[in-house]
Amino acid sequence: MVTKGKLAIIAGGGELPHIGMQEALAAGEDPIFLGLIESDFSPRGHESRTIPVHITQVGKILKTIQKEKISRVLMLGKVRKDLLFQKLKFDLKALSILAKTINRNDYPIFLAIADEFEAMGVRVISQKIYLKSLLLPEGRYTPKKFTNQELKDIVFGMDYAEKMADLDIGQMVVVNDESVIAVEAVEGTDETIRRGGQYTKKKGDAVVCKSPKAKQDERFDLPTIGIHTFQVMLESGCKTLCIREGETLVVNPKEVIEFATKHKLNFCVLGKNGSKVLNGNQKKITSI
Repeated sequence: MVTKGKLAIIAGGGELPHIGMQEALAAGEDPIFLGLIESDFSPRGHESRTIPVHITQVGKILKTIQKEKISRVLMLGKVRKDLLFQKLKFDLKALSILAKTINRNDYPIFLAIADEFEAMGVRVISQKIYLKSLLLPEGRYTPKKFTNQELKDIVFGMDYAEKMADLDIGQMVVVNDESVIAVEAVEGTDETIRRGGQYTKKKGDAVVCKSPKAKQDERFDLPTIGIHTFQVMLESGCKTLCIREGETLVVNPKEVIEFATKHKLNFCVLGKNGSKVLNGNQKKITSI
């Protein structure tokens, strides 16, 4: 049963806002998009449900939420981190929110914005609520079994990826022979993979690890991968991608696994049982 009150999806770029919209509609919601103009968001047939907003005009966003009688907000999609370092004109409400944060990293800003919503009686909900189909259980999703060194790199890399996430630096590291080759920061996932591949391409066995924080806030910035992630890995010479069970969103999982398999890339999901289950039977997608 749908919770009483209207849902707004504050939408950045990529597929997640549209998957969230589809799942919310299927659940009987009557959602709207607040489409962030500074991202590459496109309504894709939901123009009647879309209100364009500027990410810098937080006061107007809050007024729109009041006007539309929104009771819940879902924050989905990409917003470039480097926007904070551009010469943008923030309104007074945005400036007041930035002034309250302890730094300009993502999480303090998300928390400050959520506090503004909560003060209005508007709840920011978990990203998992309408994206459950994108969460995969632990296991190996491609045919080739891992060598002992690859298993060591996966465990090593996932540990460091979580540590980087806990520091609010980034969610990804590229490792090789139990050494960190590249760490994600403001440049984003693609450039991190390319940089890691630059130093390991000749060897061709770099492991890309993506992880949330140890205590990730489900309302904001869940790690996300998709077929584009594997395309960049293929171009860069990185061989294996590992993510965290139940905490990382996989956009179009079936297509992702088919692409990785076709191009002889490795894909696995590390769970509570650790690396010991990764060389068991290949995990199959059956419910998507």
